[in-house]
Amino acid sequence: MPVVKRNLDAFALGVRVLTKGTFGVDNRKYKQKSASTTRPFKSVPVAIEMKNFKIFLAFLMVFALFTHTETSSANDMSRMATIESLVNEHSFIIDNSRFAGTINDILNRDKYFFQGHYYSDKPPVLALYSSIFYWILKNVFNVSFENNYHLTYYFLTLLVVGVSSCLSLVYLSKVLELFKIDGNWSNIVLFITGFSTLILPYSTVFNNHIISGSLLLFSFYNFFKIEEGIKPSILAGFFLSLAASIDITCFVFLPFALIILFNKSLKTKTIFVVSYIPMIIIYFWLNYYNSGSLIPAAMNKTLWDYPGSFFNEQNLSGLAQQNSISHLAIYSFNMLIGKRGLFSYSPILLFSVFALIKTICFKREFEYRKEYLFIATTSLAFIMLYILRSNDYSGDAYGVRWFTSLMFILCIPLAHIGDSIKKYKILRNLCNRSRGGTSCA
Repeated sequence: MPVVKRNLDAFALGVRVLTKGTFGVDNRKYKQKSASTTRPFKSVPVAIEMKNFKIFLAFLMVFALFTHTETSSANDMSRMATIESLVNEHSFIIDNSRFAGTINDILNRDKYFFQGHYYSDKPPVLALYSSIFYWILKNVFNVSFENNYHLTYYFLTLLVVGVSSCLSLVYLSKVLELFKIDGNWSNIVLFITGFSTLILPYSTVFNNHIISGSLLLFSFYNFFKIEEGIKPSILAGFFLSLAASIDITCFVFLPFALIILFNKSLKTKTIFVVSYIPMIIIYFWLNYYNSGSLIPAAMNKTLWDYPGSFFNEQNLSGLAQQNSISHLAIYSFNMLIGKRGLFSYSPILLFSVFALIKTICFKREFEYRKEYLFIATTSLAFIMLYILRSNDYSGDAYGVRWFTSLMFILCIPLAHIGDSIKKYKILRNLCNRSRGGTSCA
C-alpha cells in the first residue's frame, strides 16, 4: 500500500536523522561535559531549552516548506470567510466575503442561513484567534486577501496551524523528558509523530484538528503533573475546554477526565472544573449569538433548510447514521484499516496500540497507568462517535481528517516501546538499515 510505504520510509529516515542528534542534545556528551563543569545546575535548563528550540525550529522549517498557499476545501474556505469578515466588517456574517461564493458552489457549502444571512458552520473560537493574525498582517504589513491572496493564506496557515504543531512537538518532548526516556529514542518518537502520521499533511493546510490536538496534548501534559500544585489543574481544565470549543467532539474527554480525577483531592477537582467552565460558557454564548440556539450549528438541522443547501440531517456529521448493520461494518472497516483508515494512513499507530496494551495490562506498577487508560478510552470514544454519527469519511480530505486531533496524544505511548520494538526482526532490520548498518540491538 503506497501510504504505508511512505510512512515506513519516513520512519526509516527519522531514525537516521534523529539518532545523529539533529534535534536533540547528545546525552552522553552532555554528561561528560556536566561532570567537569562547576555550574551543572544552570547548564541543565539551558541544554533543555536549547533542545526545545531546535525541535521547534526544525519542524517549523519543514512545515514552512510545504505550507499551502490557497484554500483547497469547503472546510478552510468557510473558516477564511469568517476570519476575513471579522477583520473587514467586525461581524460573523460572511455574505460579503470572497470565500462565501455562490449558493451552488460546492466548495462553499459549509455555511448555514440564519435571519437572512450566511454564517460559517465552524465553531467561531478559532476564527476569533486567527483574526488577530490577519489583522496584524493587513494593518501592520499590508498583506491581505485583497492585495496578496496566496501570501496571506500561507502566513495565516503557518502562524496558526504550523506554529501550533511545532509547539505540540516541543510539549511532546517535555512529556518524554517527564518519563525520562532515552535521548535517541525520544528523538525518533518526535520524528515519527511529526512526519509519519496525519500531523504533517494537516500542519500545512488551515484546519481546526491540529489546534484541538495541540490543546489536548497541552492538557494531558498538565494531567501528568497534576499532583504538583494548582497551576497544572488550572491549565489541564482550561486547555481541555478550549479544545472542546474548537472541536466539539473533544467534549467526550470531559467525563473521562472527571473519572481520572475521582481519587484526587477535592481542591484539585474543584480547580479543574472551575477552570473548564469559562471557555464553555463563551462557546455556548457564541452559538446562541450566531444561530439563536445553544446547539452547535453543524448539528442544528433547521439552519440548513435553505434553497441550494448541500447538507441535511442525513449527511450532517453528528446527526447522520448508517442505514444498516452491514453499512456500519463496512464504514467502520474503512475508517480504521480500509481505504480511509486511521491505521492505513498512520500505520505507526499500531505500535501505539501495542504500547497502550503493554503498559495498561502488563505494567501495573507504571506510574502513569491511569493517564494511559485515559488516552485509550477517550480515543476509542472519540473514534466511535465519528463512526456512529457520520457517513462521509470527513469529505474529500486526506485520510480521515477528524482523527488528526488524536495524533499527538496517541503517539505518547510510543515512548515506552523503545526496547520492545527491537525484538521484532523486521523492525530491527529497518532500524539497522536506516542507521547505515549500525546495529540497533
